[in-house]
Amino acid sequence: MLVSLAGCGGEDESAACSDVSWPAPAGCTATDLEGKLRCIPGLAIAPRGDNEPDPPAGYQRFNLVLTQPIDHDHPEAGTFTQRAVLLHISDTAPVVMSTSGYNLSTGRGEITRGFAANQISYEHRYFVDSRPVPTDWSKLDIQQAAADAHNLAEALHWLYPGAWLNTGASKGGMTSVYHRRFYPCDVDATVAYVAPTSNSPADTSYVTFLDEVGGATWQACRADLVAFQRRLLDQRTDIIPLVQGTFTQIPVDKAYEMAVIELNFTLWQYTHPDDPEVGCAAIPGPAATPDEMLAFLEYHVGLNDLAGDASLDFYHAYYHQSASQLGGPAPYETPLADLLQFPGADIAATYIPAGEVQSFDAGAMADVNDWVATEGEQMIFIYGELDPWSSRPFVPSAKDSYKLVVPGGNHGSSIAQLADSDRTTAIAALERWLGTSFAAPASQIAPSSVRRVERGDPDLAGDPRERRPPL
Repeated sequence: MLVSLAGCGGEDESAACSDVSWPAPAGCTATDLEGKLRCIPGLAIAPRGDNEPDPPAGYQRFNLVLTQPIDHDHPEAGTFTQRAVLLHISDTAPVVMSTSGYNLSTGRGEITRGFAANQISYEHRYFVDSRPVPTDWSKLDIQQAAADAHNLAEALHWLYPGAWLNTGASKGGMTSVYHRRFYPCDVDATVAYVAPTSNSPADTSYVTFLDEVGGATWQACRADLVAFQRRLLDQRTDIIPLVQGTFTQIPVDKAYEMAVIELNFTLWQYTHPDDPEVGCAAIPGPAATPDEMLAFLEYHVGLNDLAGDASLDFYHAYYHQSASQLGGPAPYETPLADLLQFPGADIAATYIPAGEVQSFDAGAMADVNDWVATEGEQMIFIYGELDPWSSRPFVPSAKDSYKLVVPGGNHGSSIAQLADSDRTTAIAALERWLGTSFAAPASQIAPSSVRRVERGDPDLAGDPRERRPPL
């Protein structure tokens, strides 16, 4: 069993953590940052990529590769390499440790920008280039991943004596919470954006939320959306032949039905209902052609993004985690039940090879939830009012921690979008924890409209690539 860092945790976490030291590597005489990085055992500096953008003004960028144990309890069992990127601006500036929870995402978040902080971004184990081959899927769990993050923090902490904060959006926010639960002394604070905590592989809290999302204001939209889903299922024989892509693990007819079910979730997750182009007013009516119907479905779900062969490989690690520990939503099927050919299919286990996960570890999230509610300190949780994932929020403790909700917010909710009083609360807490003033331009802290989460937007939920993340 992996355990948290010795001497940390308990009722007085901050006092215990004050005793933790981060010594420099033995024998390191380097005086420049690159030389110091080369002193770190197990850490290598990778060359600049062909399409790599220039670092932001004032920053140095270092592409890092850290050798990690596949099993932190048994390091003799083999290793893999994990990708990370350091954006350095100052030895004395705060450090923001960031992850998408998926692959390597290096865009500067609003905290990094607002506090002119250093940023360490890292790829989650078993995604893209941080997947060991051969792959022992039994070693993909939240404790092993937290130990990866701890090793990275331990390797770089001696370079930055200032305050540290970890963060992420969606699955990245969840990952930052798990890191903090098992290694509470690695960082001083945590900001988790739109991070859910589910209680089973088919959590019905999400179904209840979708029945009521938006209240009376969006009642007609909810009805129009269900009516459209039913038309998609009624006309599947005309629409499925129009689908492009490769569907081997999940046949295209099954993938299509799963995408139709997902539509009710993803429209609220990623799109503001007021959006005239793709929101409620744009839901295709009864006279829509099969091409028009498929176009709307593909925009909001994307069959290849959901269940195409390449996407299933890319997100294999996420679906494995969801089926084994993280949990996820029950499919929103009741209004469509009489039209379904594959009822119950839209759960994580369908997206991975049959039999890969034998059972769900219900104790994993229960343990994290209990720690957050009773022991977690200096944590902010940001949620969106209309985001279905917000129906399963973390409940923070009373130890200088906060849950804040963006009015009308979706899965791209941020501190900048909070109501005035909540935004003031969040920024004041960050200034207190990081020991420095928020120095962003006024435009970054003024209220901003809640906008659609675009594919490829590094400053909103998700990560900067073509495929939209399932969480």
